[in-house]
Amino acid sequence: MKKLKVIICKANNGVSAHLPEVDGYVIARSSLKRLKQDLYEGIKFHIDGLYPEERQPWMNGEYDFDFVFNDIQSLVEAYGNFINQSSLARIAGINEGQMRQYVSGVKNPTKRTLKRIESGVREYAEELRAIAFQ
Repeated sequence: MKKLKVIICKANNGVSAHLPEVDGYVIARSSLKRLKQDLYEGIKFHIDGLYPEERQPWMNGEYDFDFVFNDIQSLVEAYGNFINQSSLARIAGINEGQMRQYVSGVKNPTKRTLKRIESGVREYAEELRAIAFQ
């Protein structure tokens, strides 16, 4: 099964995405949830409309998606109902003022800082997965 990278970006009133391996396909929705719901059908429709010589071999098989965020702004926009800049700062162990600058686009985090944020979010997700009630 082919894994397609979906690059998520902040849009005016929601999120947009493009797939580097699918030329000309862009999708924008009001939320990440809506984008994910419509992505598969949208890609299928796009591929069905291609000329045979434009198709790549993987387009005839099954595929799945890996979601990659373009920046901190798009992450907070996409998951705004669950996580905000303050909680993201706490999860990642980063100063809240610094996180505000990343979210507003005033400053861009280094690759090392992005990895730190990613690790913090993954660790937090694992903690949430471990929660159970009796």
